This record gives sequence, structure tokens and C-alpha cells, in this order.
Amino acid sequence: MTKIKIEKKYRTAINDLIIYLKNSKFLTDEKVESALQNIPRHEFVPESELEYAYDNEPLPIMKNQTISQPGVVTRMTEWLDIKNGQNILEIGTGSGWQSAILSYLVGSGTIYSIERHPELAKFAQENLKKLKIDNVHVILGDGTLGYSQASPYDRIIITAACTEIPLPLLDQLSENGLIIAPVGGSSQSLVLLQKTPKEIVEIKNQSKYVFVPLVGKFGKK
Repeated sequence: MTKIKIEKKYRTAINDLIIYLKNSKFLTDEKVESALQNIPRHEFVPESELEYAYDNEPLPIMKNQTISQPGVVTRMTEWLDIKNGQNILEIGTGSGWQSAILSYLVGSGTIYSIERHPELAKFAQENLKKLKIDNVHVILGDGTLGYSQASPYDRIIITAACTEIPLPLLDQLSENGLIIAPVGGSSQSLVLLQKTPKEIVEIKNQSKYVFVPLVGKFGKK
């Protein structure tokens, strides 16, 4: 990935956001902080939302979808404990910002990201191309089915709310792999699970999150 030149006004805004996230304990990992510095969020938001790009808030993109708030992205990313060279599946590409953060952390690894809205898939692809990110494959499809062609995955991240984690995704997770998802009804808990040789084990669970619903065969109809 090439080094991205960031305008001074945005650099200041990024630094302010990082200070806020560190003070509120949403950012504790140096590698994730480096990803935040090098993957500018303003490149992934619609022009109408540019002035809010570095607020710690979700922002509307299109098709009633949102780009997740930075604190949630850093929390989920830190919990996933990304390692260089891993194979990662993301459900819900959205604007592509989370995909780009994962791409930065995974280095020589690969991200497969599934998006069900053609317009969003195109928007994300354009955003990733702009930053010359070439290890993210955006796939148009039903995220609840996963993407078995490139499985198993070391990490799976679901960026939409599910009442339960779709079985195909658990099947596509590698042994000792981690999966993170917001699980619940109108308010969700962020749940981190690990697939051990014997069973699926809950590692972390934190309540009071709100995501758009996961739609598909194994999600909301």
C-alpha cells in the first residue's frame, strides 16, 4: 500500500479523534492507531458528510446504511487481534473504511468483503481503489451465506446486527479463528467468539451497541 498524503486540516482532525478515542478507552492498540492515522475516514464518506468525517459518530452513506462510528470500528478491530498474512471475511462492506483498516493490519493477507447493495459495493471499490488498496475483494452477495470459495477464515467480522450468528459463517471459520458480531434485537451486544476444536467459546461480550440489521437468508428477511 502506498503512503497516503493527508491534508493538514484532516491530519489535525485525525489526531484529535485519536486523543478522544484513547481517553475514552476505545483505542488502546498501537497498530490500530497506526491504521487510523493511515486510512483517512474522510476518503470513505459522501461529500455531504465530509465536515463530520472525524466526529465519533456513525454517518449515513446510502441505501439507509451507515459508516460505523470510529470508536466502534477501533473496538471491533482491536478485539479481532489481526495478524499479518491472515485470511479475513467481512460481512457488510458499506463504504469500505473498515475493510481498508483490516487491509492495513493484515499486510500480506487478504480481505473478502461481502455487500448486498450494488451501489455500495461500487462506492467501496472506488474508495479502496483511490487509496491503491489491492488486497480487499468486494463481493456482491448475501453476507449471511459467507463466501465458502476462500474459506476457512482466520477472522470474520459482521458489521450488521444479527439475532444469532449465521451458521454458514461459523462453518467457514478456521479452527481457533475469531468471529465478532453485534448480536441482539433493537440494541445489541458486541460478541467475540472463538472456534476451538471442540466448541464455540465466547471470549468477550459488551452491551449497548446499535447497528443496522443483517439482511439475508440467515438474517432478517
